Amino acid sequence: MKKLLVVILLAVAMVVPVFAADQGAMELDIKAGFNLMSKVEIDDYYDDSNDVDSAFTTGVDFFYYVMPQLAIGAGVEYVFNSKVKDTPVKAGWTNLYAQAKYMFDLGDDLFNNIYPLIQVGYGIMRTDPDTHEDSNGLYWAIGAGTTIKENFVFEILYSNSNASIKVNPTVALDLKYSTLQLKVGYKFSF
Repeated sequence: MKKLLVVILLAVAMVVPVFAADQGAMELDIKAGFNLMSKVEIDDYYDDSNDVDSAFTTGVDFFYYVMPQLAIGAGVEYVFNSKVKDTPVKAGWTNLYAQAKYMFDLGDDLFNNIYPLIQVGYGIMRTDPDTHEDSNGLYWAIGAGTTIKENFVFEILYSNSNASIKVNPTVALDLKYSTLQLKVGYKFSF
């Protein structure tokens, strides 16, 4: 019984400083963006790729600071449908992800900090017309951002979403949707 009590006290002693690292260390970011370039690659069967028209994105990110510089969190992003060139199809995505960023303080009045950002999660594909059975897959993104005047967020991200479309009972096409995104947003700290 004493060993269990010691283990519990040690666990609490190690965990409490992490959650008390920076009081008031949560933020909610509301973002809107634009895909500067987008491409769908069809692997395994056709070895082909198509450009995708630029699309608008919206999203919400939540962060919790486990240390004053390190934040982890979750988010959701909605990529509006856009036309896949040379096809009659429009495609869009909804991405759900976990994320992390590490803040480098710049000490500047205008640009408060700069941070690398990584996201990993699940991408849900939408097609119009919806004539295929879809299988969704891995989403990941990597990029950088900055906070301007304490509350305005500016980010650039390279993202990649995977999916599979079943065109008939025996053939499924693996898709990779990659984008370069520019995002702006507003940060609420609490």
